[in-house]
Amino acid sequence: MNKKIESTNEKCANCGGNLHFSPSTQDLACENCGSHFDVEITCGIEEHDLNAGQKNSAEYEKFVNENKMFKCPNCGANVVLNKLEIAQKCPYCATGLVASESQNTGLKPDAIIPFAFNEDEAGKRFQRAVKKKFFAPSKFKKQVPENEIKGIYIPSYAFSADTTSSYSGQLYNTHTETDSEGHSHTEYEYFIVSGTFDASYDDIMVECSSHINQRELGGFLPFRMADKMPYANGFIMGYSVEKYDREVNDCVATYRSIAQTMIRSDILRKYSYDGVSYLNIQTDYSNEKFEYDILPVYRFEYDYKNKKYVTYMNGQTGKIDNNFPKSALKIALAIILPLLIVLIPIIIAIITSIGN
Repeated sequence: MNKKIESTNEKCANCGGNLHFSPSTQDLACENCGSHFDVEITCGIEEHDLNAGQKNSAEYEKFVNENKMFKCPNCGANVVLNKLEIAQKCPYCATGLVASESQNTGLKPDAIIPFAFNEDEAGKRFQRAVKKKFFAPSKFKKQVPENEIKGIYIPSYAFSADTTSSYSGQLYNTHTETDSEGHSHTEYEYFIVSGTFDASYDDIMVECSSHINQRELGGFLPFRMADKMPYANGFIMGYSVEKYDREVNDCVATYRSIAQTMIRSDILRKYSYDGVSYLNIQTDYSNEKFEYDILPVYRFEYDYKNKKYVTYMNGQTGKIDNNFPKSALKIALAIILPLLIVLIPIIIAIITSIGN
């Protein structure tokens, strides 16, 4: 049973045609007369205090746990949405439909990164991108299979914080020498590091949808967050939009884990070293905030050698993730060649010593 909900859609003021967001012009374009209209933005981007928390209401839980259905106001067709979708395009007349404000319960998006290019351009970029992937099979590069492309907006929380870290550890540098008989040995010079490190971090992205995981999101990060806009319905007209189904508090551990990795890298960047024996870091977080953002993604679904693949592309930068066919031979060569480079001189030395 699909619950019927009300929807809103944008119409051209000149001819009454459907308006869709145009990535090339970054505005609303009429599919009939070609008129263009600015996206109406009524508010700014708001950050929320993380300590205030966020708890899903009973109404929201009900909203995301039932399938919904729009009745298209243009052609009258029933448009079925999955449990998390709040926007969709009518498959019959291409009208862009968005759940009405009163029925879109829970957190409202604070910011959006609009799509920067359309589906046709995404297809061309996908072809170029896979041809640059070394581990992709040569046959796959020459003839990329036909694929289904879908532009979707995925939900994400963007965390920010001020941090103060105390750290202590041991790093080392190496020095290799060769003696008169041609034998080499490596010496290690250890040194202790310690101190405090203050840093602020913005826009640490954590996915909050059941349809994509953090590893997959990381595969097509980063986005140019300087280009994000305050959320407005006009940006999503003609696209599928998924709503979050993970609360902010459920994503804090992931955000802090990412922050700790960044802090560790920033601390180590202060030193000149070859290796790390250990590095202990204790971090205090303050002024923690979050935004609820939606991000543009193209989803490519295709078959290759009887296996189904789904590859995601950043809808702003064109970067694709690492989920594509890979050549077992190329992977094996990548593993074996470095070993041969190391082993061949050793083998030659052994053969030479035996001959002498």
